[in-house]
Amino acid sequence: MKMVILSSLVVLFAIASMVAIAPQAFAEHTTATVSNAPGSSVPGCEETAEGCFIPSTVTVDVGGIVTWENGDTAAHTSTAGSATEGPSGVWDSSLIMAGSSFSHTFDAAGTFDYFCMVHPWMNGTVIVEAAGAEEEVHEEEVHEEKAEVVYEKIAPTMSVGSTTTTGGSGSGDMTDLLHWNISGGDVLSMHVDEDNASLVIDMTSYDDGELFVALDETYIGSDDGTFFVLVGGEESNDYEQAGNDLFISFPAGTESIEIVGSYAVPEFGTIAMIVLAVAIVSIIVLTTKTRTTLIPKL
Repeated sequence: MKMVILSSLVVLFAIASMVAIAPQAFAEHTTATVSNAPGSSVPGCEETAEGCFIPSTVTVDVGGIVTWENGDTAAHTSTAGSATEGPSGVWDSSLIMAGSSFSHTFDAAGTFDYFCMVHPWMNGTVIVEAAGAEEEVHEEEVHEEKAEVVYEKIAPTMSVGSTTTTGGSGSGDMTDLLHWNISGGDVLSMHVDEDNASLVIDMTSYDDGELFVALDETYIGSDDGTFFVLVGGEESNDYEQAGNDLFISFPAGTESIEIVGSYAVPEFGTIAMIVLAVAIVSIIVLTTKTRTTLIPKL
């Protein structure tokens, strides 16, 4: 009888030990959450221990869901791939506005690198393991010193305009006709100055930032492919150009940026008004000289 009781106690102890160990040994990584580092729209977060996506590496099981939450003040993306090789096509969030989030379900095992299309210095990694696989990511690997990332400027993939605009109305306004994006401020309006062959951008800026604008040769262009940039009315060399794409840095307090080319054509609505005015004047002159009327007498 004592042997039976002793055997039962041993079995119960073994079961209790398995229950205590099981949650850690067989825990499933079904979800993970990643946050954008505050201020990551400006380079610098890539040099910190935490990185630009926090955490910069997450692990889930096959079928797990990763959610990217944008607690920053600027819009970001979560795009599979890298800044040097471009998007891989596995997933792309498009713009995640401030206060919004994006989730993706991973159906296959593997290691997936990703980055922000608007701010390509931001990069992270998602590790997807077969369901129930034992975690093999060691502390020293997670905190391994990152190699320096060499990247090139990549224009954000977005529709015309931007949700950061606080204006954009009025005759001749170009904010809905050009591809652009801004960090550290808001664009109020964009107008073509035909006399100066330039695009004038009125704005407000609450921090040092960067304006990306893709110029359309239909409205403004350069015969030699180069442009002259004025920031706050002063000549600036603090910009990068890739074809018709310009990345212009500006200091806090900037109220205007002007991009000068070789020619500029006003927005079509303005041209239409000019043509209409000329037509009306011509009709008046014609009817005056011929003493005819366009309205038949009853």
